[in-house]
Amino acid sequence: MRHLILLIAAAPLVCAQQSFEAVSIKPHPEPINISRSSSSGTYAFWEAETLRDLITEAWDLRYYQVPDQPSWIVSEHFDISARAPGSDAPSKETFRQMLQAMLADRFRLRVHFETKEIPVYRLVVSKSGHKLKEPDMNSRIGYTMGGLGKIEIVASHGTMSRLADQLSNSAGRPVFDKTGLDGMFAFKLEFNPSTTAESDLPSLPAALQDQLGLRLESQKAPVEVLVVDSAEPPGEN
Repeated sequence: MRHLILLIAAAPLVCAQQSFEAVSIKPHPEPINISRSSSSGTYAFWEAETLRDLITEAWDLRYYQVPDQPSWIVSEHFDISARAPGSDAPSKETFRQMLQAMLADRFRLRVHFETKEIPVYRLVVSKSGHKLKEPDMNSRIGYTMGGLGKIEIVASHGTMSRLADQLSNSAGRPVFDKTGLDGMFAFKLEFNPSTTAESDLPSLPAALQDQLGLRLESQKAPVEVLVVDSAEPPGEN
């Protein structure tokens, strides 16, 4: 079992030039309609983001790899603006290191990686067979989100492994491709990702069955997760 303690505030892990030059953090007011992040040059912005949102971005993780404990890391939302030093946009790796440093400094975040056996899904073909179509190689795979109450995945030549990867966040746990279907397919999947938001669309399991002839089977498997050892809501500035 891997058990690596990351004291991310320590100087050897995040050096001074890999920190944001200026950071502003404010609580996001209710209601929470949508969360998003963006960047332009040396500036980065997060709107209505939770600490778990920020952690997944800082370590390039899926949501299922960050347990929702303590509970406030998924319930409290923040508006953040940050500026990197210099005049050039930082690389992705440097940006993630600066975000890790900001979380350690402003959220007092301490974390470690470990491997845990957690619930996962197997993506399999329904007993009645799949409803996937022949690929259209003149187009490309797309992934769009229509806000609360809708996710639409459209693939002109998508693979089942790519679909399983895309479904992992919406399903709330890892999804592994066990369909046995190789090659590429065309398909369209529309579903309501929320258990609370009203929508005319079906849930993910129902949409997979009805629209693609696929289904999710629950089981457990070892997965690497990032455990939050301690964290504090930041002071507003």
